[in-house]
Amino acid sequence: MSGPAAGRRPWWPLPVALLLGALAGLAFSLGRGPVYTADAYITVVPADPAATASAVNYAQAYARIATEPEILAVAAHNAAAAGGGGASPAAASERLRRGVRASASPDAPLVELSASAADPVAAAEQVNTVADALISYAGHHAAATRVRLVGFTKAFPPAAPSTPPPVLTAAVGAAGGVLIGGLACLAPPVPIPAARDLPLLRSLTRPRPALSGRGAL
Repeated sequence: MSGPAAGRRPWWPLPVALLLGALAGLAFSLGRGPVYTADAYITVVPADPAATASAVNYAQAYARIATEPEILAVAAHNAAAAGGGGASPAAASERLRRGVRASASPDAPLVELSASAADPVAAAEQVNTVADALISYAGHHAAATRVRLVGFTKAFPPAAPSTPPPVLTAAVGAAGGVLIGGLACLAPPVPIPAARDLPLLRSLTRPRPALSGRGAL
């Protein structure tokens, strides 16, 4: 085919990719549901007020062990004792391990704990339980480390989810669809060779000579 129509690029991949991207983003957001994140802060208090650098180092060390099984087992036991559901200690520890994260400030003796859950109250309870367990663990080792942990701020149930709303995820998916659809529209068309250009098909479609003489049936 020749002429202007031969060089015309297809336009349909763009709206199709836009629609599919928006639907994929919306389905992802609705399927996952809202996630709430609660934060709590713990400060490291050294026995020697001048040992600020040591307190910063201990803050980073305690942030690294905050989600270790020993700490989470104590947190799960405390949550069960306080009536925090009928889950087994192993299941409660695993839930805390998946939902709680810890980090430390690089220049201040401060440990940040955050927990994410589908329920805002559960997120706050999880992070506060782990914070109390970490403070208790540090207290048992205060004679050796000469530092103790003190709660700086407790976590409260967040008022709004930390995940983006479905409209935003649909918009992000649509933007990705526009990008993919635009690339598909700009891609050069792939030529489809005719049968006469393929050696195998050419040999199969070549007319055979008629048989004569003894070879004829």
